[in-house]
Amino acid sequence: MPIHDPTEALIWTYAVQILYNPILALVKSSVLIFLLRLFGQKNGVRRFIIGLNIANVLQMIGIFFAITFQCFPIAFNWDPTVRGGHCVNRSILYPSTAALNILTDLMILGLPLWIFVELKIPRRSKIGLLFVFLLGFLYVLTPTGSARSLLQRANRLPELPSLPWSD
Repeated sequence: MPIHDPTEALIWTYAVQILYNPILALVKSSVLIFLLRLFGQKNGVRRFIIGLNIANVLQMIGIFFAITFQCFPIAFNWDPTVRGGHCVNRSILYPSTAALNILTDLMILGLPLWIFVELKIPRRSKIGLLFVFLLGFLYVLTPTGSARSLLQRANRLPELPSLPWSD
């Protein structure tokens, strides 16, 4: 029985790593632009949304380059036999990008709550709106648990495992 060569899977994993954060950041930007259209009348809210969107785009660019160039040469991501190849400490890179994403998620989720508290609507309607938006925090709990699990696993695993075809 031939040994399976995981190189193609590792290349696809690398491609997904590169594309994940820009796509996520663009979704966050679209939510922020939507919130800007809805609640951008107040100067403080408007400045906060624009600042958060700028921080989101800068984070997208930074994480894109950090993930793209996590190993040098780039082929070392999927071929650990490349001579002279090295990678950044992935047990620091991945949890830190997850933490940044969770932080921006919480800020974006907290924004409507801040706005709804100041609305002049009946208390019952305000509580209903707040409850619906608080459901969004369930979304944040999932990546937080994943990031915690990733960090626990990263501390137990070696940086690059010994692969059977590299002997």
